[in-house]
Amino acid sequence: MSNLYKTLSSVRIPQWILLGAGLLGGGGSLLLGVSDNPPGIALLYFALACLAGAWVWNWPSAREYWQLLIASLAAFPVGGVLHNLLYALGTVVQGIPVIQDLVGFLEVFFFLVAVIAAPPAALVALLGGISVSWQGMSRLTRLNRSVRRFKEAHRIKEKTLRKLINLTRQSASSANLQPLKYVLSFQEQSNLRIFPTLSWAGYLKEWNGPEEGERPAAYIIVVGDRELAKSFQYDAGIACQSITLGAVELGLGACLIGSIKREQLRSELAIPERYEILLVIALGKPAENVVLDEVDENGGIKYWRDTGDRHHVPKRRLGELILDSK
Repeated sequence: MSNLYKTLSSVRIPQWILLGAGLLGGGGSLLLGVSDNPPGIALLYFALACLAGAWVWNWPSAREYWQLLIASLAAFPVGGVLHNLLYALGTVVQGIPVIQDLVGFLEVFFFLVAVIAAPPAALVALLGGISVSWQGMSRLTRLNRSVRRFKEAHRIKEKTLRKLINLTRQSASSANLQPLKYVLSFQEQSNLRIFPTLSWAGYLKEWNGPEEGERPAAYIIVVGDRELAKSFQYDAGIACQSITLGAVELGLGACLIGSIKREQLRSELAIPERYEILLVIALGKPAENVVLDEVDENGGIKYWRDTGDRHHVPKRRLGELILDSK
């Protein structure tokens, strides 16, 4: 029940509106009838588009929308071909009880996929992909929050981590010294060694960090090479922003952790003394809803969680950040 409550509490108002419109539209199409009835068919497509929109509303990555678009466009011809093949096969197996029923079911299923489900899904994917791509950097920075609870079962591959590190390679570096190095962890055994060395949320005193099942699927340990530079703070900030923005673009969440038992971590992973441990970036598929608020009249900037388990982060208003140069 707690997981269901978390899921429902993360659903946003537009999703509820789309869900309601989809259910009402679906009921209306059944009342009108969809067999050779254009108004009923149009209302059914509208309902399915609304339901698909509610389903994909929280998708953070344009890539996911484009993948859905490709799958939907492919589903129409593939579903149509399979429907016709199964229709022909049905005439051959007619009279064989179990096989006839199975072929008949699959024939109808692929017809519904090709003609009923694929068009509204493709439309929603196209509109969602355009919208997300159009918002650009503003959307990425809005979604680039510190995520502390993840869908641990969603694994992250080494090539994904290498792709994020390549973003840092392309980013700016103080005096172009490029002194940062990275330790990658994406396997369960090494993740288990890293987790106990981290502290998670200074403002949430009664919370000891994510439970099993909500822990990160991967880590990037950011270290500074003392033989290349003496100071790393500027490079670390630039690199970590590149990594976390890249993670959001891939539909992932991240948390920068500076409260680290550094000597324990160094010992666990055999990190040479030459490298100063700067930060650990926890990565995974987000399993919590992070909300941005304006700082209240008391000036409180501590993040907090409400009764719906949403994580609130107060932000100062734009006018407070810009100084008058008169």
